[in-house]
Amino acid sequence: MSKILKKEQFDKILRQYYLERYGERETDIWYEQPAVNVCTFKRDDKYISLKAHILTGDVEEFVE
Repeated sequence: MSKILKKEQFDKILRQYYLERYGERETDIWYEQPAVNVCTFKRDDKYISLKAHILTGDVEEFVE
């Protein structure tokens, strides 16, 4: 049986995905995390949520 990843692992995975796909901008607005495996930020007029799978760490991206 697989173990659920730890908060520190999620932080690292989501941060790395964000930096690789979007690059860091001072103008990004970050929102409080609804769960340890999800982060949401606003860039320009888009809300972007990144969600890491709790077992594998694979990241899904949702843009509104």
